[in-house]
Amino acid sequence: MTVIDEEGYRSRLVKAAAALRSLEAEVERLTRQQSEPVAVIGMGCRFPGGADDPESFWTLLSDGVDAVSERPARATDDAARTGAFLSAVDGFDAAFFGISPREAAALDPQHRLLLEVAWEALEDAGVVAERLTGSRTGVFVGMSGNDYLLLSARSGAMGGYAGTGTAHCFGAGRLSYLLGLRGPSLAVDTACSSSLVAIHLAIRSLRTGESSLALAGGVNLVLDESVTQIVADLQALSPDGRCRAFDARANGFVRGEGCGIVVLKRLSDALADGDRVLAVLRGSSMNSDGRSAGLTAPNPSAQKDMLRQAFADARVRPDDIGYVETHGTGTALGDPIEIEALTEVFGEREPDSGGCVLGAVKTNIGHLEAAAGIAGLIKAVLALRNAQIPRNLHFSALNPRISLTGTPFVIPKTAVAWPRSDRPRIAGVSSFGMSGTNAHVVVAEAPSPEQVPPRAGPVVHPVSARSPAALTELASAHASVLERGNDPHDIAYTAGVRRDHHEWRTAVVGESGAELAGKLRAFARDGATAARAAAPPALTYVFSGQGSQWIGMGRQLRSSEPVFAAVLGQCDELIAKNASFSLLAELAAPPDRSRLQRTEIAQPALFAFQVALAALLSSWGIRPDAVIGHSVGEIAAAHVAGALSLAEAIRIVVSRGRIMARAAGSGTMVAVELAHDEVAALLSATDSSVAVAAINDDNSVVLSGAVDELHTVLGPLQRQGVRCRRLPVDYAFHSPSMAPLAVELAQELGTVEAGRTACPLYSTARADRIAGKELTGEYWADNVRHPVRFAEAVRAAGRDGQRLFLEIAPHSVLAGHVANCLGASAAIPTLRRERPEMLSLLNAVADLYTAGYPVDFGGLYPDRRTVVSLPHYPWQRKRHWLDTPEPPREQVAVEPVHWLAELTGLPDGEREAAIESAVRADAATVLQLSSPSDVPVDGKFMELGMDSLMTVQLRHELAARTGLALPSTLAFDHPTPRAITRYLLKMLAEREEDES
Repeated sequence: MTVIDEEGYRSRLVKAAAALRSLEAEVERLTRQQSEPVAVIGMGCRFPGGADDPESFWTLLSDGVDAVSERPARATDDAARTGAFLSAVDGFDAAFFGISPREAAALDPQHRLLLEVAWEALEDAGVVAERLTGSRTGVFVGMSGNDYLLLSARSGAMGGYAGTGTAHCFGAGRLSYLLGLRGPSLAVDTACSSSLVAIHLAIRSLRTGESSLALAGGVNLVLDESVTQIVADLQALSPDGRCRAFDARANGFVRGEGCGIVVLKRLSDALADGDRVLAVLRGSSMNSDGRSAGLTAPNPSAQKDMLRQAFADARVRPDDIGYVETHGTGTALGDPIEIEALTEVFGEREPDSGGCVLGAVKTNIGHLEAAAGIAGLIKAVLALRNAQIPRNLHFSALNPRISLTGTPFVIPKTAVAWPRSDRPRIAGVSSFGMSGTNAHVVVAEAPSPEQVPPRAGPVVHPVSARSPAALTELASAHASVLERGNDPHDIAYTAGVRRDHHEWRTAVVGESGAELAGKLRAFARDGATAARAAAPPALTYVFSGQGSQWIGMGRQLRSSEPVFAAVLGQCDELIAKNASFSLLAELAAPPDRSRLQRTEIAQPALFAFQVALAALLSSWGIRPDAVIGHSVGEIAAAHVAGALSLAEAIRIVVSRGRIMARAAGSGTMVAVELAHDEVAALLSATDSSVAVAAINDDNSVVLSGAVDELHTVLGPLQRQGVRCRRLPVDYAFHSPSMAPLAVELAQELGTVEAGRTACPLYSTARADRIAGKELTGEYWADNVRHPVRFAEAVRAAGRDGQRLFLEIAPHSVLAGHVANCLGASAAIPTLRRERPEMLSLLNAVADLYTAGYPVDFGGLYPDRRTVVSLPHYPWQRKRHWLDTPEPPREQVAVEPVHWLAELTGLPDGEREAAIESAVRADAATVLQLSSPSDVPVDGKFMELGMDSLMTVQLRHELAARTGLALPSTLAFDHPTPRAITRYLLKMLAEREEDES
């Protein structure tokens, strides 16, 4: 072999070795993927006995409650006297899900339950539904019954929504549609094992990466007794209405109702995302009985195979299993076969391996059929979390056809403690379908949660809902949680970061659970601070001028907020390059050595404080859509708007402060509560150099000038009772005396490097919006010399639609003026002099949130916090049923024949109001709402529950009313009553023009 051949051979060997390592890594990755554990991160349920959430379900189980009762009035036949039923299944909060009353009446209550319980499960998981839009979230739902379809057919109510309202596939599909989910979406019908099969399929989908998150579970309702009669004819129902699993008296099961949903995520993803892990699904299996003693007869061989496959998939041994939640129907045939299969698979245990408890949730809540498996899984998860296995009910003596001798199995007559130990606690859950499909899931305890250090200080606790009544209920429910003594930071974190935020809102601020609870109780009592946020409002920052600074400002924020401290540090370095003082030293100086009242210190210090505060707010997701600056505050406004770099802004503010400091002793300034026109008239009648320095609102100006001249001018006003307040300054800023200093400033600044703003900047020197290029040296000279036209700038912003203002200042001096200018109270201060800074700032955040601003609460918690259980959404249910009469509607008296002619003669405003009223009336008719007032003028038809069929009907109604040729896409192209009104107005105007 030549040297060249040897080198080529070596090269090929190196490549082959690299390829082999790559293949080995890929095999290892695929192996891990196929066996990756899946985390249960959230649960929701509605089970008999008032178990409307996991906590109350655990109470039912641990208290040994038998939820079987007499059948409700909705059942009419005599197939069975008893069952485990849910209450008020005819109620549904259709408005929450944007479903019209018309469609809701045709919607299978099983589908309605799925929507509500799935939402509750997401809340329990701390998963924000809004963020799931477009995600690969899968929906796997077990459903088997068609009772509502039978009722619909029998009542003759088979309308256009009967198909989409009752077919199983639409139960899953509607959930995916409403939440915008792009993962798999399917209904599973394997009879009694449906929901556990759905769990199995969800695990597989997560492991392959097909789904990134999964909602899985099942639902069952007993609405039509003809189905119960069929089951009774099979001799499967207990004559005395008790499910006695494994007992000698076992004589059948009891039908039950319920819904359960779990939220699943790959364990590695759940841990990385900081989710609360309730339990871990280690593996699962599914198979069929094949040929057995009969179509509905269980097959012990198939059950054995199912168990072995599940344990292999989970990589556990039977000895590792400490608890099996059995299928346990309490039937003479089923119970012995299930124990037979378990006995053969588990065999005899090692002496130190402990026993295995056999649970049967059906003894508590009956057989939930398609939802039976999910009920068993949720029970197993709760047993792991509460370190206790609840007792089985109705067990006194073992079925003589069952022998537990030589087995590890124990049937619990009392609760069994199941504490953590050096061995992981693992359970198995079985579910068998009448058609032969079997499923088993292996569930293990969650890994020990990461310890989160306690945190001190105030928190902002937001609460929101989709109606005032729901908001009041939820506020009281949150107060109850806070009163239990849990960490208020974890509770506020979950409420802010891990919950959806709706349009009706409130928020409270406090340092303890008791304080927060007291404020929520007060809100629930009077609702005084509730607000409806129809759409996120645009936010305008208002930067105050000199005079809002105070000794000690920024110290608390600098010590507690790294973002604030970092920006102050940047400003300190840049100021040091342009001035002979240290910003940080000046801010830290004690009162007897403080120089914050000196202009050359005050202006750069105020600028730095405002920029740091804006950066801190930005880290919380609060950013301005527009800015206004008052006097020196314009420099911070220009920087935050993006027109000035930090270095250039500091160069300007340091020069401005140093030059303006030479005005000390030139006079003083006085705030006068009088209209600008009246003050101007007064000044024009006097021979005085006193000038208007600022126009803050319609009845507030600031005068500037020599002390004696001001005294002469103000004397008559004070005698007339006009309030005049002298400011604690010895200079006459924004007056003619500043002209020489303004010229000097322009010369010193020279060329100013300014660019276009990233958001609107409303100039108080020009009283209008500017683009940024105008910020030359001459502009900053005008900013010193000319009046601050604050009121005009605010009104200009108001004309552009700005309605929410946040004052960026160490002490609020402008919020009241903003409110006076716009006749509104949407002016929010950030801080107050000598008050706790974080507390004040969080109160501002709470006010912003209540006003509808989309606060990013995650920014308030840079360190990961613990997700905790909070009350689920308080549904505002109304009855929706096949026999629900249409609500009486307000009649809008409009004569179709002469309607257009009558409109022609109306003034423009009245014409628009008449058309708008007609559009809302026809929309209410189509949606089956009781009043046109239930249709908001700017409410989107789709959000009100109007689908494509209804939009066509609305178009027909309006075409018949108007006689106009309207497009079939009318409600899609013009999706609100106001939009259709404007469209119709335009058509009428064109028609009148053509006729003329």
